[in-house]
Amino acid sequence: MVVSRSIDWNKQHFMEREEKLILAEDKITSHINEFSLEEIWDISFKASSSGYGFFYLHTNQGLFSYRVKAEPSEFMNKYQEMKKRVEKYD
Repeated sequence: MVVSRSIDWNKQHFMEREEKLILAEDKITSHINEFSLEEIWDISFKASSSGYGFFYLHTNQGLFSYRVKAEPSEFMNKYQEMKKRVEKYD
């Protein structure tokens, strides 16, 4: 979920649009960023009482947060499997 903000005639508007994080064999891609698995140090999830949660990518370029509708446990498990495979070949 990407939330953007604009101000028009002294009114603040929030626009939400759904974007996807794509887990490929060697990278995670968002709507504006791409990280190889080697660049990602860790991933985490924090639930929120608002009905949304926050998914975090901890990378060598900094921390990137994404607001998500559901707990991304399947995504996180697949990432861990792929990360182990990549580390095995290093």
